[in-house]
Amino acid sequence: MADVAVVIVNYNSGAFLKQCLLGLRQSTIPLEIVVVDNGSIDGSAEFLGKANGVSDCQLIRNVTNQGFAVAVNQGIQSTTAEDVLLLNPDCIIQPHSIARLKLAMQREECGAAGGLVFGFDGREQAGCRRRDPTLARSVVKLLGKLGIWFGLQGVDLTMESLPKSPIQVDAVSGAFMMIHRESLDAVGGMDEGYFLHFEDLDLCRRLRNAGMSILFVPTVSVLHRQGASSRERPFRVEWHKHLGMCRYRLKFSQVSQIGHWLFRLFVGVHFIWRVCCLVLGGGRKTKMPASGRVASVLTTTSSGTVVLGGRNDVAEYVVPRLSGLARSVLVLSRARERTLFCRNAVMLHPEYLGKVPDDDLPLLEDVICTMPIWHLSKYEGALLRCGVRRLVAFSSTSITTKLDSMDQKEKHVVRRLQEGERWLESFGRSNNVACLIVRPTIIYGGHFNRSIRLVQNMIRTLGVFPFDIPEEGARQPIHADDLSQMAVGWINSKVTGVEIVSVAGRDALSNRALMELLFRSVGRKLRMLPVRARYVQIILQCGSWVFRGLLPSPAAIDRLAVDLGQSNDEAIEKVDFSARSFTP
Repeated sequence: MADVAVVIVNYNSGAFLKQCLLGLRQSTIPLEIVVVDNGSIDGSAEFLGKANGVSDCQLIRNVTNQGFAVAVNQGIQSTTAEDVLLLNPDCIIQPHSIARLKLAMQREECGAAGGLVFGFDGREQAGCRRRDPTLARSVVKLLGKLGIWFGLQGVDLTMESLPKSPIQVDAVSGAFMMIHRESLDAVGGMDEGYFLHFEDLDLCRRLRNAGMSILFVPTVSVLHRQGASSRERPFRVEWHKHLGMCRYRLKFSQVSQIGHWLFRLFVGVHFIWRVCCLVLGGGRKTKMPASGRVASVLTTTSSGTVVLGGRNDVAEYVVPRLSGLARSVLVLSRARERTLFCRNAVMLHPEYLGKVPDDDLPLLEDVICTMPIWHLSKYEGALLRCGVRRLVAFSSTSITTKLDSMDQKEKHVVRRLQEGERWLESFGRSNNVACLIVRPTIIYGGHFNRSIRLVQNMIRTLGVFPFDIPEEGARQPIHADDLSQMAVGWINSKVTGVEIVSVAGRDALSNRALMELLFRSVGRKLRMLPVRARYVQIILQCGSWVFRGLLPSPAAIDRLAVDLGQSNDEAIEKVDFSARSFTP
Protein backbone atom coordinates (compact mmCIF):
# COMPACT_ATOMS: atom_id res chain seq x y z
CA MET A 1 0.00 0.00 0.00
CA ALA A 2 1.20 3.49 -0.84
CA ASP A 3 2.43 5.70 2.01
CA VAL A 4 1.23 8.96 0.45
CA ALA A 5 -1.36 9.85 -2.19
CA VAL A 6 -0.18 12.62 -4.51
CA VAL A 7 -2.94 14.70 -6.13
CA ILE A 8 -1.94 16.86 -9.10
CA VAL A 9 -4.41 19.20 -10.79
CA ASN A 10 -3.38 19.75 -14.39
CA TYR A 11 -4.51 22.51 -16.70
CA ASN A 12 -2.36 23.11 -19.78
CA SER A 13 0.87 22.40 -17.88
CA GLY A 14 2.54 20.56 -20.77
CA ALA A 15 6.20 19.68 -20.23
CA PHE A 16 6.09 20.78 -16.58
CA LEU A 17 3.72 17.95 -15.75
CA LYS A 18 5.93 15.37 -17.42
CA GLN A 19 8.98 16.58 -15.47
CA CYS A 20 6.99 16.55 -12.24
CA LEU A 21 5.92 12.93 -12.78
CA LEU A 22 9.49 11.91 -13.55
CA GLY A 23 10.55 13.33 -10.19
CA LEU A 24 7.73 11.57 -8.35
CA ARG A 25 8.69 8.20 -9.80
CA GLN A 26 12.09 8.55 -8.13
CA SER A 27 10.51 8.94 -4.67
CA THR A 28 12.07 6.98 -1.82
CA ILE A 29 8.63 5.85 -0.57
CA PRO A 30 5.67 4.22 -2.41
CA LEU A 31 3.23 6.76 -3.84
CA GLU A 32 -0.30 6.69 -5.14
CA ILE A 33 -0.37 9.28 -7.92
CA VAL A 34 -3.54 10.74 -9.39
CA VAL A 35 -3.67 13.50 -12.01
CA VAL A 36 -6.94 15.38 -12.46
CA ASP A 37 -6.96 17.04 -15.85
CA ASN A 38 -9.22 20.09 -15.92
CA GLY A 39 -10.04 20.15 -19.62
CA SER A 40 -6.53 20.89 -20.92
CA ILE A 41 -6.22 21.85 -24.59
CA ASP A 42 -2.42 21.79 -24.89
CA GLY A 43 -2.05 18.05 -25.43
CA SER A 44 -1.01 17.19 -21.88
CA ALA A 45 -4.15 15.06 -21.49
CA GLU A 46 -3.05 12.91 -24.41
CA PHE A 47 0.40 12.54 -22.86
CA LEU A 48 -1.18 11.40 -19.61
CA GLY A 49 -3.36 8.93 -21.41
CA LYS A 50 -0.33 7.28 -22.98
CA ALA A 51 1.66 7.35 -19.73
CA ASN A 52 -1.22 5.83 -17.79
CA GLY A 53 -0.77 2.43 -19.35
CA VAL A 54 2.86 2.04 -18.25
CA SER A 55 2.94 3.79 -14.88
CA ASP A 56 1.21 3.97 -11.51
CA CYS A 57 -0.41 7.29 -12.41
CA GLN A 58 -4.21 7.40 -12.33
CA LEU A 59 -5.86 9.88 -14.69
CA ILE A 60 -9.19 11.63 -14.13
CA ARG A 61 -10.45 13.69 -17.06
CA ASN A 62 -12.80 16.64 -16.69
CA VAL A 63 -14.39 17.93 -19.90
CA THR A 64 -14.15 21.54 -18.70
CA ASN A 65 -12.13 23.43 -16.12
CA GLN A 66 -13.96 22.75 -12.85
CA GLY A 67 -11.62 24.85 -10.73
CA PHE A 68 -8.78 23.83 -8.45
CA ALA A 69 -10.80 22.96 -5.34
CA VAL A 70 -13.28 20.70 -7.21
CA ALA A 71 -10.44 18.86 -8.94
CA VAL A 72 -8.53 18.38 -5.67
CA ASN A 73 -11.58 16.85 -4.00
CA GLN A 74 -12.04 14.52 -6.99
CA GLY A 75 -8.43 13.37 -6.68
CA ILE A 76 -8.64 12.86 -2.92
CA GLN A 77 -11.81 10.75 -3.23
CA SER A 78 -10.10 8.44 -5.72
CA THR A 79 -7.17 7.64 -3.39
CA THR A 80 -6.82 5.61 -0.19
CA ALA A 81 -3.45 6.49 1.42
CA GLU A 82 -3.59 7.95 4.94
CA ASP A 83 -1.71 11.11 3.91
CA VAL A 84 -2.46 13.27 0.87
CA LEU A 85 0.06 15.56 -0.84
CA LEU A 86 -1.28 18.39 -2.97
CA LEU A 87 1.38 19.10 -5.58
CA ASN A 88 1.28 21.57 -8.45
CA PRO A 89 2.39 20.17 -11.83
CA ASP A 90 5.00 22.92 -12.24
CA CYS A 91 6.97 21.72 -9.21
CA ILE A 92 10.39 20.04 -9.21
CA ILE A 93 10.76 17.69 -6.28
CA GLN A 94 13.69 15.78 -4.79
CA PRO A 95 13.37 11.98 -4.36
CA HIS A 96 13.47 12.27 -0.55
CA SER A 97 11.18 15.32 -0.15
CA ILE A 98 7.85 13.54 0.34
CA ALA A 99 9.25 11.01 2.81
CA ARG A 100 10.80 13.78 4.94
CA LEU A 101 7.67 15.91 4.90
CA LYS A 102 5.66 12.88 6.04
CA LEU A 103 8.21 12.19 8.79
CA ALA A 104 7.93 15.79 10.02
CA MET A 105 4.15 15.43 10.22
CA GLN A 106 4.50 12.21 12.22
CA ARG A 107 6.77 13.93 14.75
CA GLU A 108 4.40 16.86 15.20
CA GLU A 109 0.67 16.61 15.79
CA CYS A 110 -0.65 18.78 12.99
CA GLY A 111 -3.40 18.87 10.45
CA ALA A 112 -1.28 19.89 7.48
CA ALA A 113 2.33 20.67 6.61
CA GLY A 114 4.18 22.43 3.84
CA GLY A 115 7.82 22.85 2.90
CA LEU A 116 10.10 25.61 1.68
CA VAL A 117 8.95 26.60 -1.81
CA PHE A 118 11.39 28.35 -4.15
CA GLY A 119 10.47 30.01 -7.42
CA PHE A 120 12.38 29.23 -10.59
CA ASP A 121 14.29 32.46 -9.91
CA GLY A 122 15.74 30.96 -6.70
CA ARG A 123 13.79 33.17 -4.28
CA GLU A 124 11.53 31.88 -1.56
CA GLN A 125 7.95 32.21 -2.78
CA ALA A 126 5.72 34.46 -0.75
CA GLY A 127 2.95 31.91 -0.20
CA CYS A 128 4.93 29.11 1.41
CA ARG A 129 4.60 30.49 4.97
CA ARG A 130 1.88 33.02 5.74
CA ARG A 131 -0.21 34.75 8.33
CA ASP A 132 -3.98 35.04 7.98
CA PRO A 133 -4.77 37.72 5.36
CA THR A 134 -6.58 40.23 7.55
CA LEU A 135 -7.53 43.58 6.05
CA ALA A 136 -4.63 45.35 7.77
CA ARG A 137 -2.10 42.73 6.64
CA SER A 138 -3.47 42.84 3.09
CA VAL A 139 -2.92 46.60 3.02
CA VAL A 140 0.66 46.10 4.25
CA LYS A 141 1.24 43.57 1.47
CA LEU A 142 -0.11 46.10 -1.03
CA LEU A 143 2.35 48.71 0.30
CA GLY A 144 5.24 46.28 -0.29
CA LYS A 145 8.63 47.33 1.09
CA LEU A 146 7.17 50.59 2.39
CA GLY A 147 5.03 48.69 4.91
CA ILE A 148 7.99 46.56 5.99
CA TRP A 149 10.12 49.69 6.40
CA PHE A 150 7.58 50.98 8.94
CA GLY A 151 7.77 47.67 10.81
CA LEU A 152 4.21 46.57 9.97
CA GLN A 153 3.23 42.91 9.75
CA GLY A 154 2.10 41.67 6.37
CA VAL A 155 0.69 38.35 5.20
CA ASP A 156 3.97 36.81 4.02
CA LEU A 157 6.72 35.65 6.36
CA THR A 158 9.45 35.49 3.72
CA MET A 159 11.10 38.68 4.98
CA GLU A 160 11.66 37.04 8.36
CA SER A 161 14.66 34.81 8.98
CA LEU A 162 14.24 31.20 8.00
CA PRO A 163 13.72 28.95 11.04
CA LYS A 164 16.10 26.03 11.63
CA SER A 165 13.33 23.56 12.50
CA PRO A 166 9.60 23.14 11.81
CA ILE A 167 7.33 25.85 13.22
CA GLN A 168 3.61 26.48 13.36
CA VAL A 169 2.22 29.08 10.95
CA ASP A 170 -1.24 30.22 9.91
CA ALA A 171 -1.00 28.79 6.38
CA VAL A 172 1.31 27.07 3.89
CA SER A 173 1.25 26.90 0.10
CA GLY A 174 -1.25 24.66 -1.67
CA ALA A 175 1.42 24.05 -4.30
CA PHE A 176 3.17 21.66 -1.86
CA MET A 177 0.91 20.74 1.07
CA MET A 178 0.51 17.42 2.90
CA ILE A 179 -2.66 16.72 4.88
CA HIS A 180 -3.80 13.76 6.98
CA ARG A 181 -6.85 12.15 5.40
CA GLU A 182 -8.60 12.19 8.78
CA SER A 183 -8.05 15.95 8.94
CA LEU A 184 -9.52 16.42 5.49
CA ASP A 185 -12.56 14.33 6.37
CA ALA A 186 -13.05 16.33 9.58
CA VAL A 187 -13.33 19.66 7.73
CA GLY A 188 -15.01 18.34 4.58
CA GLY A 189 -12.17 18.76 2.08
CA MET A 190 -11.61 21.89 0.05
CA ASP A 191 -14.31 24.53 -0.28
CA GLU A 192 -15.54 24.20 -3.87
CA GLY A 193 -16.86 27.75 -3.79
CA TYR A 194 -13.35 28.89 -4.71
CA PHE A 195 -12.33 28.50 -8.34
CA LEU A 196 -8.65 29.49 -8.14
CA HIS A 197 -6.57 30.95 -5.28
CA PHE A 198 -7.40 31.29 -1.57
CA GLU A 199 -8.67 27.69 -1.28
CA ASP A 200 -5.42 26.71 0.48
CA LEU A 201 -5.75 29.62 2.92
CA ASP A 202 -9.36 28.62 3.52
CA LEU A 203 -8.41 24.98 4.20
CA CYS A 204 -5.64 25.96 6.63
CA ARG A 205 -8.03 28.32 8.44
CA ARG A 206 -10.69 25.60 8.86
CA LEU A 207 -8.11 23.10 10.06
CA ARG A 208 -6.92 25.55 12.71
CA ASN A 209 -10.50 26.35 13.71
CA ALA A 210 -10.97 22.60 14.24
CA GLY A 211 -8.04 22.59 16.67
CA MET A 212 -5.33 21.34 14.29
CA SER A 213 -2.06 23.17 13.69
CA ILE A 214 -0.33 24.01 10.39
CA LEU A 215 3.36 23.13 10.16
CA PHE A 216 6.02 24.83 8.06
CA VAL A 217 9.01 22.53 7.46
CA PRO A 218 12.09 24.50 6.28
CA THR A 219 14.21 21.35 5.88
CA VAL A 220 12.18 20.13 2.89
CA SER A 221 12.09 22.15 -0.32
CA VAL A 222 10.68 22.18 -3.84
CA LEU A 223 10.98 24.51 -6.82
CA HIS A 224 7.72 25.91 -8.16
CA ARG A 225 7.41 27.66 -11.51
CA GLN A 226 4.14 29.38 -10.42
CA GLY A 227 1.66 30.25 -13.12
CA ALA A 228 2.67 27.60 -15.65
CA SER A 229 -1.01 26.76 -16.20
CA SER A 230 -2.35 30.31 -16.03
CA ARG A 231 0.35 32.33 -17.80
CA GLU A 232 -1.74 32.67 -20.98
CA ARG A 233 -4.83 34.00 -19.14
CA PRO A 234 -3.55 36.45 -16.51
CA PHE A 235 -6.72 38.56 -16.41
CA ARG A 236 -8.90 35.58 -15.60
CA VAL A 237 -6.46 34.55 -12.88
CA GLU A 238 -6.62 38.03 -11.31
CA TRP A 239 -10.41 37.97 -11.48
CA HIS A 240 -10.70 34.67 -9.63
CA LYS A 241 -7.98 35.66 -7.16
CA HIS A 242 -9.93 38.77 -6.14
CA LEU A 243 -13.22 36.84 -6.02
CA GLY A 244 -11.51 34.35 -3.71
CA MET A 245 -10.25 37.20 -1.55
CA CYS A 246 -13.81 38.48 -1.12
CA ARG A 247 -15.20 35.01 -0.37
CA TYR A 248 -12.51 34.36 2.24
CA ARG A 249 -13.13 37.71 3.91
CA LEU A 250 -16.91 37.31 4.02
CA LYS A 251 -16.61 33.75 5.31
CA PHE A 252 -14.29 34.38 8.26
CA SER A 253 -14.68 38.07 9.12
CA GLN A 254 -16.98 39.26 11.89
CA VAL A 255 -17.26 42.91 10.80
CA SER A 256 -20.45 44.82 9.99
CA GLN A 257 -22.16 44.90 6.62
CA ILE A 258 -20.64 48.32 5.96
CA GLY A 259 -17.21 46.84 6.64
CA HIS A 260 -17.84 44.11 4.09
CA TRP A 261 -18.82 46.66 1.44
CA LEU A 262 -15.73 48.74 2.21
CA PHE A 263 -13.62 45.64 1.80
CA ARG A 264 -15.30 44.87 -1.56
CA LEU A 265 -14.47 48.41 -2.64
CA PHE A 266 -10.84 47.93 -1.60
CA VAL A 267 -10.65 44.63 -3.53
CA GLY A 268 -12.25 46.22 -6.59
CA VAL A 269 -9.76 49.08 -6.62
CA HIS A 270 -6.90 46.64 -6.19
CA PHE A 271 -8.21 44.52 -9.08
CA ILE A 272 -8.32 47.54 -11.38
CA TRP A 273 -4.77 48.40 -10.31
CA ARG A 274 -3.56 44.87 -11.10
CA VAL A 275 -5.24 44.91 -14.51
CA CYS A 276 -3.55 48.21 -15.32
CA CYS A 277 -0.19 46.73 -14.28
CA LEU A 278 -0.78 43.71 -16.54
CA VAL A 279 -1.73 45.91 -19.50
CA LEU A 280 1.21 48.29 -19.10
CA GLY A 281 3.80 45.66 -18.15
CA GLY A 282 2.63 42.71 -20.23
CA GLY A 283 5.62 42.85 -22.55
CA ARG A 284 8.22 42.86 -19.78
CA LYS A 285 7.86 39.36 -18.37
CA THR A 286 10.90 37.78 -16.78
CA LYS A 287 11.97 34.67 -18.67
CA MET A 288 12.50 31.51 -16.69
CA PRO A 289 14.55 28.42 -17.54
CA ALA A 290 12.85 25.24 -18.73
CA SER A 291 11.82 22.78 -16.02
CA GLY A 292 13.95 19.95 -17.43
CA ARG A 293 17.11 22.03 -17.29
CA VAL A 294 16.44 23.15 -13.70
CA ALA A 295 15.78 19.56 -12.64
CA SER A 296 18.93 18.24 -14.31
CA VAL A 297 21.12 20.82 -12.56
CA LEU A 298 19.57 20.78 -9.08
CA THR A 299 18.82 17.07 -8.71
CA THR A 300 21.98 15.65 -10.27
CA THR A 301 24.23 13.43 -8.15
CA SER A 302 27.39 14.31 -10.09
CA SER A 303 29.60 17.26 -9.21
CA GLY A 304 28.81 20.63 -10.76
CA THR A 305 30.15 24.18 -10.79
CA VAL A 306 28.85 27.39 -9.20
CA VAL A 307 29.40 30.67 -11.03
CA LEU A 308 28.93 33.60 -8.66
CA GLY A 309 27.81 36.60 -10.69
CA GLY A 310 26.14 36.19 -14.04
CA ARG A 311 25.99 39.68 -15.54
CA ASN A 312 29.59 40.48 -16.41
CA ASP A 313 32.07 39.88 -19.22
CA VAL A 314 33.88 36.89 -17.73
CA ALA A 315 30.68 35.03 -16.79
CA GLU A 316 29.40 35.58 -20.32
CA TYR A 317 32.20 33.30 -21.57
CA VAL A 318 32.68 31.03 -18.53
CA VAL A 319 29.16 29.56 -18.56
CA PRO A 320 29.22 28.33 -22.19
CA ARG A 321 32.70 26.84 -21.67
CA LEU A 322 31.55 24.91 -18.61
CA SER A 323 28.35 23.83 -20.30
CA GLY A 324 30.35 22.61 -23.29
CA LEU A 325 32.21 20.26 -20.94
CA ALA A 326 28.85 18.67 -19.95
CA ARG A 327 29.12 20.14 -16.45
CA SER A 328 26.06 21.12 -14.43
CA VAL A 329 26.34 24.88 -13.93
CA LEU A 330 24.49 26.89 -11.29
CA VAL A 331 24.82 30.63 -11.88
CA LEU A 332 23.95 32.86 -8.93
CA SER A 333 23.00 36.39 -9.89
CA ARG A 334 20.64 39.16 -8.76
CA ALA A 335 19.82 40.04 -12.37
CA ARG A 336 16.15 39.92 -13.36
CA GLU A 337 16.88 38.04 -16.58
CA ARG A 338 17.01 34.33 -15.73
CA THR A 339 17.47 32.73 -19.16
CA LEU A 340 20.81 31.16 -20.10
CA PHE A 341 21.02 29.77 -23.59
CA CYS A 342 23.28 26.93 -22.52
CA ARG A 343 22.42 23.35 -21.76
CA ASN A 344 23.04 22.16 -18.20
CA ALA A 345 23.05 25.74 -16.87
CA VAL A 346 20.49 27.66 -14.80
CA MET A 347 20.56 31.08 -13.16
CA LEU A 348 19.12 31.56 -9.66
CA HIS A 349 19.11 34.34 -7.09
CA PRO A 350 21.85 34.02 -4.41
CA GLU A 351 19.06 33.63 -1.84
CA TYR A 352 18.67 30.03 -3.02
CA LEU A 353 22.13 28.99 -1.86
CA GLY A 354 21.58 30.62 1.51
CA LYS A 355 18.19 29.04 2.26
CA VAL A 356 18.07 25.67 0.51
CA PRO A 357 18.22 22.72 2.98
CA ASP A 358 21.53 20.85 3.19
CA ASP A 359 20.02 17.64 1.84
CA ASP A 360 18.67 19.44 -1.24
CA LEU A 361 21.96 21.11 -2.16
CA PRO A 362 23.53 19.80 -5.35
CA LEU A 363 27.17 18.71 -5.12
CA LEU A 364 29.10 21.78 -6.27
CA GLU A 365 32.83 21.23 -5.79
CA ASP A 366 34.05 23.97 -8.13
CA VAL A 367 33.34 27.69 -7.80
CA ILE A 368 34.21 30.50 -10.19
CA CYS A 369 33.56 33.91 -8.65
CA THR A 370 33.15 36.63 -11.29
CA MET A 371 31.55 39.15 -8.94
CA PRO A 372 33.74 41.62 -6.99
CA ILE A 373 36.00 39.52 -4.76
CA TRP A 374 35.02 41.41 -1.58
CA HIS A 375 31.46 39.95 -1.84
CA LEU A 376 32.74 36.39 -1.62
CA SER A 377 32.91 36.27 2.18
CA LYS A 378 29.09 36.58 2.33
CA TYR A 379 28.85 33.07 0.91
CA GLU A 380 31.27 31.35 3.28
CA GLY A 381 28.62 29.15 4.92
CA ALA A 382 26.97 28.24 1.62
CA LEU A 383 30.32 27.37 0.02
CA LEU A 384 31.18 25.01 2.84
CA ARG A 385 27.73 23.40 2.66
CA CYS A 386 28.21 22.79 -1.07
CA GLY A 387 31.49 20.96 -0.42
CA VAL A 388 33.64 23.34 -2.48
CA ARG A 389 37.12 22.00 -3.26
CA ARG A 390 38.42 24.48 -5.89
CA LEU A 391 37.70 28.19 -6.19
CA VAL A 392 38.72 30.83 -8.73
CA ALA A 393 38.12 34.50 -7.91
CA PHE A 394 38.88 37.64 -9.90
CA SER A 395 40.51 40.59 -8.18
CA SER A 396 42.20 43.38 -10.17
CA THR A 397 45.60 44.89 -10.87
CA SER A 398 44.06 48.03 -9.35
CA ILE A 399 45.16 46.59 -6.02
CA THR A 400 48.71 47.69 -6.95
CA THR A 401 48.25 50.40 -9.60
CA LYS A 402 45.89 52.44 -7.43
CA LEU A 403 47.62 51.73 -4.13
CA ASP A 404 49.03 55.26 -3.84
CA SER A 405 45.99 57.04 -5.30
CA MET A 406 44.74 60.13 -3.45
CA ASP A 407 41.20 59.63 -4.78
CA GLN A 408 38.96 58.46 -1.91
CA LYS A 409 36.82 56.19 -4.07
CA GLU A 410 39.89 54.49 -5.52
CA LYS A 411 41.41 54.07 -2.08
CA HIS A 412 38.16 52.48 -0.93
CA VAL A 413 38.25 50.04 -3.86
CA VAL A 414 41.85 49.08 -3.05
CA ARG A 415 40.94 48.41 0.60
CA ARG A 416 38.03 46.19 -0.44
CA LEU A 417 40.21 44.26 -2.89
CA GLN A 418 42.81 43.71 -0.17
CA GLU A 419 40.15 42.54 2.28
CA GLY A 420 38.68 40.16 -0.30
CA GLU A 421 42.04 38.62 -1.15
CA ARG A 422 43.04 38.23 2.51
CA TRP A 423 39.73 36.56 3.33
CA LEU A 424 40.00 34.14 0.42
CA GLU A 425 43.57 33.18 1.27
CA SER A 426 42.52 32.45 4.86
CA PHE A 427 39.40 30.56 3.73
CA GLY A 428 41.38 28.38 1.35
CA ARG A 429 44.09 27.44 3.86
CA SER A 430 41.65 26.90 6.75
CA ASN A 431 39.30 24.62 4.79
CA ASN A 432 41.76 22.88 2.48
CA VAL A 433 40.24 24.54 -0.58
CA ALA A 434 42.45 25.15 -3.60
CA CYS A 435 42.15 28.84 -4.53
CA LEU A 436 43.32 30.88 -7.49
CA ILE A 437 43.17 34.68 -7.19
CA VAL A 438 43.45 36.35 -10.59
CA ARG A 439 44.42 40.00 -11.01
CA PRO A 440 43.53 41.03 -14.58
CA THR A 441 44.20 44.34 -16.28
CA ILE A 442 41.49 46.13 -18.30
CA ILE A 443 38.91 43.52 -19.40
CA TYR A 444 37.16 43.77 -22.76
CA GLY A 445 35.29 41.51 -25.14
CA GLY A 446 31.88 41.11 -23.48
CA HIS A 447 28.66 43.09 -23.49
CA PHE A 448 28.85 44.46 -19.97
CA ASN A 449 32.19 46.27 -19.62
CA ARG A 450 32.25 50.02 -19.09
CA SER A 451 35.81 50.75 -20.17
CA ILE A 452 36.63 49.83 -23.77
CA ARG A 453 32.97 49.87 -24.87
CA LEU A 454 32.45 53.28 -23.24
CA VAL A 455 35.28 54.75 -25.30
CA GLN A 456 33.99 53.03 -28.46
CA ASN A 457 30.48 54.39 -27.95
CA MET A 458 31.87 57.87 -27.35
CA ILE A 459 33.89 57.74 -30.59
CA ARG A 460 30.94 56.30 -32.53
CA THR A 461 28.62 59.04 -31.27
CA LEU A 462 30.90 62.09 -31.34
CA GLY A 463 33.32 61.11 -34.10
CA VAL A 464 36.18 62.38 -31.94
CA PHE A 465 37.70 61.68 -28.54
CA PRO A 466 37.16 64.65 -26.19
CA PHE A 467 40.80 65.20 -25.24
CA ASP A 468 44.31 64.44 -26.42
CA ILE A 469 45.70 61.21 -24.92
CA PRO A 470 49.44 61.42 -24.10
CA GLU A 471 51.76 59.23 -26.17
CA GLU A 472 53.69 57.82 -23.21
CA GLY A 473 52.26 55.08 -21.03
CA ALA A 474 51.21 51.55 -22.02
CA ARG A 475 48.15 49.34 -21.51
CA GLN A 476 47.50 45.60 -22.01
CA PRO A 477 43.74 44.98 -22.29
CA ILE A 478 42.81 41.33 -21.76
CA HIS A 479 39.93 39.52 -23.44
CA ALA A 480 37.27 38.11 -21.10
CA ASP A 481 37.33 34.76 -22.89
CA ASP A 482 41.06 34.36 -22.14
CA LEU A 483 40.20 34.70 -18.46
CA SER A 484 37.34 32.21 -18.74
CA GLN A 485 39.58 29.70 -20.52
CA MET A 486 42.19 30.04 -17.78
CA ALA A 487 39.59 29.63 -14.99
CA VAL A 488 37.96 26.55 -16.52
CA GLY A 489 41.35 25.00 -17.26
CA TRP A 490 42.55 25.60 -13.71
CA ILE A 491 39.56 23.93 -12.00
CA ASN A 492 40.04 20.93 -14.31
CA SER A 493 43.72 20.67 -13.37
CA LYS A 494 42.93 19.50 -9.81
CA VAL A 495 45.74 21.59 -8.31
CA THR A 496 46.08 22.38 -4.60
CA GLY A 497 47.12 25.36 -2.52
CA VAL A 498 46.48 29.10 -2.89
CA GLU A 499 47.95 31.09 -5.78
CA ILE A 500 47.80 34.75 -6.80
CA VAL A 501 48.62 35.65 -10.39
CA SER A 502 48.47 38.87 -12.38
CA VAL A 503 47.48 38.55 -16.03
CA ALA A 504 47.35 40.90 -18.99
CA GLY A 505 46.74 40.86 -22.72
CA ARG A 506 49.43 39.82 -25.20
CA ASP A 507 50.04 43.29 -26.64
CA ALA A 508 51.59 46.15 -24.65
CA LEU A 509 50.06 49.11 -26.50
CA SER A 510 50.93 52.76 -26.17
CA ASN A 511 48.01 55.03 -25.47
CA ARG A 512 48.10 56.37 -29.03
CA ALA A 513 48.22 52.87 -30.57
CA LEU A 514 45.29 51.78 -28.37
CA MET A 515 43.22 54.77 -29.46
CA GLU A 516 44.02 54.15 -33.13
CA LEU A 517 42.71 50.58 -32.82
CA LEU A 518 39.56 51.76 -31.06
CA PHE A 519 38.86 54.37 -33.75
CA ARG A 520 39.47 51.77 -36.44
CA SER A 521 37.09 49.30 -34.77
CA VAL A 522 34.16 51.71 -35.26
CA GLY A 523 35.20 52.81 -38.74
CA ARG A 524 36.62 56.22 -37.81
CA LYS A 525 39.92 57.99 -38.27
CA LEU A 526 41.87 59.04 -35.20
CA ARG A 527 40.71 62.47 -34.04
CA MET A 528 41.30 63.87 -30.55
CA LEU A 529 40.44 67.35 -29.30
CA PRO A 530 43.32 69.39 -27.82
CA VAL A 531 41.70 69.73 -24.38
CA ARG A 532 44.00 69.87 -21.37
CA ALA A 533 43.97 67.07 -18.83
CA ARG A 534 43.06 69.44 -15.99
CA TYR A 535 39.80 70.44 -17.70
CA VAL A 536 38.96 66.79 -18.35
CA GLN A 537 39.42 66.04 -14.66
CA ILE A 538 37.00 68.84 -13.76
CA ILE A 539 34.45 67.46 -16.22
CA LEU A 540 34.83 63.94 -14.80
CA GLN A 541 34.45 65.23 -11.25
CA CYS A 542 31.21 67.02 -12.15
CA GLY A 543 30.00 64.05 -14.19
CA SER A 544 30.59 61.66 -11.31
CA TRP A 545 27.87 63.43 -9.32
CA VAL A 546 25.35 62.76 -12.10
CA PHE A 547 26.58 59.44 -13.55
CA ARG A 548 27.53 57.61 -10.37
CA GLY A 549 30.01 54.80 -11.05
CA LEU A 550 29.77 55.09 -14.85
CA LEU A 551 32.70 57.43 -15.48
CA PRO A 552 36.39 56.95 -14.60
CA SER A 553 37.74 58.90 -11.65
CA PRO A 554 39.73 62.12 -12.26
CA ALA A 555 42.80 60.31 -10.86
CA ALA A 556 42.71 57.99 -13.87
CA ILE A 557 43.81 60.90 -16.08
CA ASP A 558 47.02 61.27 -14.09
CA ARG A 559 47.81 57.57 -14.60
CA LEU A 560 47.58 57.76 -18.39
CA ALA A 561 51.26 58.66 -18.62
CA VAL A 562 52.24 55.70 -16.39
CA ASP A 563 53.43 52.49 -18.03
CA LEU A 564 51.10 49.75 -16.68
CA GLY A 565 52.41 46.95 -18.87
CA GLN A 566 53.39 43.67 -17.23
CA SER A 567 54.71 40.22 -18.03
CA ASN A 568 52.58 37.05 -18.15
CA ASP A 569 55.53 34.73 -17.46
CA GLU A 570 54.36 33.88 -13.94
CA ALA A 571 50.80 33.16 -15.10
CA ILE A 572 52.06 30.98 -17.97
CA GLU A 573 54.17 28.96 -15.55
CA LYS A 574 51.55 28.54 -12.82
CA VAL A 575 48.25 28.23 -14.70
CA ASP A 576 49.21 27.62 -18.35
CA PHE A 577 47.77 31.01 -19.36
CA SER A 578 47.66 32.26 -22.95
CA ALA A 579 46.41 35.62 -24.23
CA ARG A 580 45.29 36.85 -27.61
CA SER A 581 46.20 40.08 -29.38
CA PHE A 582 44.00 43.09 -28.72
CA THR A 583 41.01 43.00 -31.08
CA PRO A 584 38.29 45.42 -29.92
